[in-house]
Amino acid sequence: MARIDLPQQSDLPDEYQYLLGDDALGELELLQGIGANPRVLQTYMRHGTALWEHAGLASRDVELVILAVARELRSEYEWHQHVGLARDVGVEPDEIRAIAADCREAFAPADRALIDYARRAARRAVDEDTHDALAEHVGEETAAGVATLVGHYVGTAVVIDALALRPETEFVGWEPDDETIETYDDA
Repeated sequence: MARIDLPQQSDLPDEYQYLLGDDALGELELLQGIGANPRVLQTYMRHGTALWEHAGLASRDVELVILAVARELRSEYEWHQHVGLARDVGVEPDEIRAIAADCREAFAPADRALIDYARRAARRAVDEDTHDALAEHVGEETAAGVATLVGHYVGTAVVIDALALRPETEFVGWEPDDETIETYDDA
């Protein structure tokens, strides 16, 4: 159970109700938790959208980063939310399970560098070799975008833990089978 009361869309001031609307992401516990402070929720969502659009990565690569961070931090909520999203942008079920098992050998060199960077950045352990391996594939500008994307999802994991937020449906699991991934309906 969450540590704070989770507001419903109708509980927010009129000018912020759209933040919990179906056109956004709906009434997810994460957004409801942050929505206890509607101005912060608005800023959080704008920041996340900017990172998705301007980090320099394709949607598939963004999801690889998020899954790598979620797994590294053992953030069930983030993992749960992003398995379906990753599937929807072309991350294969075997790739999802490979991230869960920390099996980077299953990936092409560019993806491997991205996943390794995300996991290390989540632990605050990026060294020169890790940075250089990523920058070789994506360039310096995108490397900065990746670092910021990781920071956003590390921060999200902190909020989830601090507010004791839980997935809205049964946890998809760290190594879901093909059928679960294919039929999974992310919230």
